[in-house]
Amino acid sequence: MSFDDLQAKWQAHDHGMRLNIDADLLLREVRRNHRALELQLWQRDFGEVTAAVLITGVFATLAVLMHQWTLLLCAAGSLFVGLFFVVDRWKQRRRRSVIGSSLQSTIEASLAEVQHQIWLLRNILWWYLLPLVPGLVAFLVTNFWQSSEKGIAEQIVIAGVGLICAAAFWSVYRINQREIKKTLEPRRNELEELQTRLGSSNANA
Repeated sequence: MSFDDLQAKWQAHDHGMRLNIDADLLLREVRRNHRALELQLWQRDFGEVTAAVLITGVFATLAVLMHQWTLLLCAAGSLFVGLFFVVDRWKQRRRRSVIGSSLQSTIEASLAEVQHQIWLLRNILWWYLLPLVPGLVAFLVTNFWQSSEKGIAEQIVIAGVGLICAAAFWSVYRINQREIKKTLEPRRNELEELQTRLGSSNANA
């Protein structure tokens, strides 16, 4: 088919119908991405809460068996993290407006969810990592002090465990910051661009 034939078909095409079809396809795609993100977040939250409950139980049991009050602080920190996930998800469900039938409302709901996840990961230090620090530090310092009579070898082991914990915390923080730049910020930028273009289209209509 020649360029002239293509041009003739384009000129004869109903462009109003074409825009409606594109808008419908875009709406379905945005909704699909939004549902996929919600499912991913629900699976993450479920896993984190389940892990927090199990870890809380383990620390509490060990605290009783070993007579280590510092492990109760570890249990409290784990419980706080689990409760934070539950409360945050509950608050987001209450604040979330019902997604309407329009493309604009769907984009706004998706954008709000992505922005909230960016906020969570940027502040992961204080609500996820720091609550675990007091108990771990108290446990390690207490055992380091008590092991002074048993020899330097045990103190080296305890110090090594402390360094491993610090490295693990740092890795968790860095992984989540990379996730922001790699996944969440590009998605936010795409949604903001869609929102801007849709607003411009409505203004010009």
